[in-house]
Amino acid sequence: MVTSEVLLPDDPAALARLLEAAATKFASLPLSAVPEGTLLETVETLERTHRRLDGVDAAVLVEVSDRGAYRKVGYLSVHQYLAQGLRLGDGAARRRRVSAAGIGRFTDLQGQTREPVLPATAVAVGEGAIGADHVREIDAVMDKIPTAIDAQTRARAEVQLAWVARELSPAGVRTAGIRLLAHLDPDGTVTDERDRKRLRGFTILPQDLRLMSKVRGYLTPALRAEMEAALPSWALRE
Repeated sequence: MVTSEVLLPDDPAALARLLEAAATKFASLPLSAVPEGTLLETVETLERTHRRLDGVDAAVLVEVSDRGAYRKVGYLSVHQYLAQGLRLGDGAARRRRVSAAGIGRFTDLQGQTREPVLPATAVAVGEGAIGADHVREIDAVMDKIPTAIDAQTRARAEVQLAWVARELSPAGVRTAGIRLLAHLDPDGTVTDERDRKRLRGFTILPQDLRLMSKVRGYLTPALRAEMEAALPSWALRE
């Protein structure tokens, strides 16, 4: 809890340098003599700060994306800048982009700033109540809500997910999301072909040292039926 006001600069680069200086100072502090109560308070404050910074990361990434600033340093996309320029790798870069897409305020073609896709989630991140991992779980649940579900119900679902995220871990949000989806489409009849086409995908992961490759996918009923028919004949060739 903040007990006194600190005069801070409005320049984001100067603020970032202050954060770096604070982290450097923190890393050099001896913590063995700190009382347990103070230690636990410190951990909670740091966690709240990490979560708020997830929101800051999203806001900065929105600006980098909207302005195409990544081109200034020789990259062709935001993803490439994150994965290669900041050396995050493809997986972490993708996770950053998903979070920013959910809670960021992007600029539309008319130059107007849009509200976040996940407004209640963005508020919770700004308060330090939830972090980027929660955001991605909420986004994943929202993406699975059938297109036929009306906008008002969809908005209530996002508010409910953001609310439970304040009390649950990301894994807990995933479980709550499964229950929510079961409530919205209990027998699977609300989901239609548009949803199946939107969610379908098949990825072949890189080969390992044994030249083996993992695959992951989300198959439409038609493709599954074709594969089930083909797999026995493929097995006979081995």
